[in-house]
Amino acid sequence: MKDDIVLRVRNLSKCYQIYDLPQNRLKQSIYPRLHRLVRKQPKQYFREFWALKDVSFELKRGEALGIIGRNGSGKSTLLQIIASTLAPTSGTVETMGKIAALLELGSGFNPEFTGRENAYMNGAILGFSKPEMDEKIDEIVDFADIGEFIDQPVKTYSSGMYVRLAFAVQVCANPEILIVDEALSVGDVFFQQKCFKRVRKVLESGTTLLFVSHDTAAVQNLCSHSILLHQGKDIFQGPPEEAVSRYYSLSRTSSNVAPEICQLKKQTADTRGQEELLNAYDIKKEARSEHGAGDLVIEKVAFLDEAGFSNRTFKVGARLNILLQLHAKQEISDPGAGLQLYDRMNNLVFAAGTRQLRMPLPDFAIEETRIMKISLDLHIQPGEYTLSVGCGQPSGEDQNTGFAQHRLEGLGPITVIPVDSGVWPFYGMARLPMSISVEGSSTSTF
Repeated sequence: MKDDIVLRVRNLSKCYQIYDLPQNRLKQSIYPRLHRLVRKQPKQYFREFWALKDVSFELKRGEALGIIGRNGSGKSTLLQIIASTLAPTSGTVETMGKIAALLELGSGFNPEFTGRENAYMNGAILGFSKPEMDEKIDEIVDFADIGEFIDQPVKTYSSGMYVRLAFAVQVCANPEILIVDEALSVGDVFFQQKCFKRVRKVLESGTTLLFVSHDTAAVQNLCSHSILLHQGKDIFQGPPEEAVSRYYSLSRTSSNVAPEICQLKKQTADTRGQEELLNAYDIKKEARSEHGAGDLVIEKVAFLDEAGFSNRTFKVGARLNILLQLHAKQEISDPGAGLQLYDRMNNLVFAAGTRQLRMPLPDFAIEETRIMKISLDLHIQPGEYTLSVGCGQPSGEDQNTGFAQHRLEGLGPITVIPVDSGVWPFYGMARLPMSISVEGSSTSTF
């Protein structure tokens, strides 16, 4: 291997044998041998699933490679093979130097041992002697920052404590190759910031990073180049920005609408009313949870694009139309309705409704049903988002506060993808109305 190459992957593949029936596994171990004895063509009792197929790349010292792709694309399989916790079906992996891998939450931890004891045990696995770990343990404890829990059994830890300690052990080991699989998405924002700061520090010291995450912003921020995996194949290798753009383009046709409904919508979306659209595209059953007093309920929900088609994928700046069918079981005075938009880290990106817009709704009579449409222009960064919708009425004399009659949590997700071309219109989470004026020049507004 050249001096500056620390990792070389050549034609790496991993195939799993899928058995439809338990007895087929026994048949596969016996019958093909008997068939060969009598010179018959052996029969295969399993299906092949290629989790990884002919993946190749090289990494130099100090480089950071981001690996992205949909669930099931082969990302974790690739890392496990590189970390030698999984054997490939074919292909080779050449590494130079010590590898530290954070592949699974708390992997390698004994739940009965304390955090300190597990740190020493993981250090031994990484090849450190006890005197060497004695020198590192204070740094590990300080980085993990879990207080007195460091001397408690890890079975009492929260998921955030697990990853704090596991990450602290790995990065404080100063490995030649650091493998991280989604670990930076666990913990509060302050610990995540500490992790990113430390990762940048180890990269500057010459450590090579393999980073798998669905957080595309983190991939673009940390990595010098990326691999996009799809169905086990590396369909793109290059700059992170282009890899992320291609990643989101994979979901352009994403929709949970049944094929026969898709055919119907293409033929009649322009002529059907809102009630028919709600009947055809209702997604209320997809809500993760629902609650409320229940005198006013949301019976149906639909996500539509500007053309009136059910959709889950929108370009930056495109309009999402949300249809709500509200039904009153009792008389409801001064009702209100609105939505909340959350990113993949469950951060509230936007929330508003009829009260914030100073738009009073007419009172509901008993058993009255009404349809309302909420339109939202998605001037936000590319990514996956969920929505919650709700309806309610004021509580007591304070008209600005109220209680929920019905709330549906966790609808979606919807995917926001980059525009096809042109100058990127903004940085950060959301686009705000902005104008720039310079004396003697015209004003620019967007």
